[in-house]
Amino acid sequence: MIKPIESVLIAGAGAIGLLAADSLYRYDRACVSILASGERFERYRRDGLWINGSRVDFALTGDTKTPEKYPDLIIAACKNYHLERLIADMKNFVGPGTIIISLLNGIASEELIGAVYGRERLPLAMIVSTDAQNAGGKVTFTQRGFINFGDGAGKAAGQKERGRDGAVAEFFTRAGIPFKYHEDDMKRALWYKFMVNVGANQTSALLRLPYGVFKKGGPMEVREAGEILESAMREVIAISRAEGINLDDSDIDAWYAAMRALGDNSYTSLCQDVMAGRKTEVDVFSGTVIAYGKKHGIPTPVNELLYRAIKTIEKRAAAAV
Repeated sequence: MIKPIESVLIAGAGAIGLLAADSLYRYDRACVSILASGERFERYRRDGLWINGSRVDFALTGDTKTPEKYPDLIIAACKNYHLERLIADMKNFVGPGTIIISLLNGIASEELIGAVYGRERLPLAMIVSTDAQNAGGKVTFTQRGFINFGDGAGKAAGQKERGRDGAVAEFFTRAGIPFKYHEDDMKRALWYKFMVNVGANQTSALLRLPYGVFKKGGPMEVREAGEILESAMREVIAISRAEGINLDDSDIDAWYAAMRALGDNSYTSLCQDVMAGRKTEVDVFSGTVIAYGKKHGIPTPVNELLYRAIKTIEKRAAAAV
């Protein structure tokens, strides 16, 4: 029997990690801590971590020794290019019964984490409908969003996976964390978010424009920007059909509906990275689309252009440092 979740370790103190940490801190500040080591531990302790203008003194876990008590749940929420380091940082904190939820972008993090710690620990998961932004340990948001999770096997999942997911759902309910449990088709939901990231994140990053530009009928709408976004998304739809996921145009409509809740002047995470001159996650967005396109013989010209353009921006920013 899987025991109730009482303690959570946040691995990754970016926008999404701190968003989750803040919700848990409001529920029970003793139940949550932030994983940090070395320079990050000292910086977080010195400068603090900030949520919507207020410093929040989260407990910090930086000891590399085996803890007296393993966390019941680890929430992984870093950028994909930090995942290898995060997996290594987690090694002393994954106990026999620890559940891991990955809120990373893309469609591969569960497999990568699971290859090291056991795939059975991880339901598929993602967060949607948040506008959280991070600048140097200071996170701002107006929408907390929803954590979506479930097993890739759906109703065919084994008893252990159902028990694991039930423990997560019970804890999120108790802690007041907005969530949706996907009993049937979480894999499709994960691909839906991947489609959104490929279209919205990359197009907004290339153009350096906020959500309002893409809202149909809104005061800031630019039709041509929306056409780029939809073209990139339709390449994901074509690949999803070859993979048996079967996204369709109704999923693009669903994204437009969900975007209404986001601030007109808020920016996607990839756009924030480009504007700040940071490394981006373009490899797990258009880079993945291009790879799947080659696998299935499906043309991906829009994503190939987006990949080259964003890589150019990224490399020029790195050269200027």
